[in-house]
Amino acid sequence: MTDALRAPQMTEAEIAELRTLREGYHVTDAFLVRLATHYVQAEIDGVLNPARHLADYLGVQRQTVLTYMRMAQRKGLVAKPRP
Repeated sequence: MTDALRAPQMTEAEIAELRTLREGYHVTDAFLVRLATHYVQAEIDGVLNPARHLADYLGVQRQTVLTYMRMAQRKGLVAKPRP
């Protein structure tokens, strides 16, 4: 398995942008959109467990990233997975 399948292909600038958008007390729609974009792209690229990698980048737990993704889906910021 290659490294491309193990971690999302994100630049340091993109990680820094996510961290900056996450600062503050409230979770903003801008943060949710950017996070969802990276999460979905990682899934498309075949990354195994993108929530774990994004959690490491943000310094949060994996469950927190999954909660953010549910928030994005409920707000209609990302399409819900179809069976």
